[in-house]
Amino acid sequence: MDHGFERIQSGLVEGKDWRRKVSDDSGDDLVRRSYEEALNLGSFHLLDTLLTEDFVDHEELRGIPPTREGLKQKYTILRAGFPDFGFRVEDLFHADDRVAVRGTHEGEFMGRPPTGKRFAVTSVGIFRTADGRIAEHWGVFDQLAMLAQLGAFGG
Repeated sequence: MDHGFERIQSGLVEGKDWRRKVSDDSGDDLVRRSYEEALNLGSFHLLDTLLTEDFVDHEELRGIPPTREGLKQKYTILRAGFPDFGFRVEDLFHADDRVAVRGTHEGEFMGRPPTGKRFAVTSVGIFRTADGRIAEHWGVFDQLAMLAQLGAFGG
């Protein structure tokens, strides 16, 4: 499992293999820590050091403010419904002050009575960093696949 200590990004550019170590100031470590340490473990107090005070979450949930405190509230609700809720970070990409992540969201959710079923869906998040912290987040996840796996459509 990649814990972010010696990450290498690789790819093919103009027919040549290239590799480069991802620098610690790229924002990758901030994003990875927000998923692996804060959200997955329910250690929401870590968000106070990982996110700016004026953090904005553009992946809004109705009734929850798009702020750092709102993010804590959103994931508290998620973890209450899905104690085994978590993310697996599969890809991290960055350019300037933007970091994109693709991962699998594993758990259960959404105002439906418990089914005892699990789901795993892909989500994509884009983060803007500023002054060594995460300042903004945009994200989408495959809600239709989640609802289907939880049996919302019968069958």
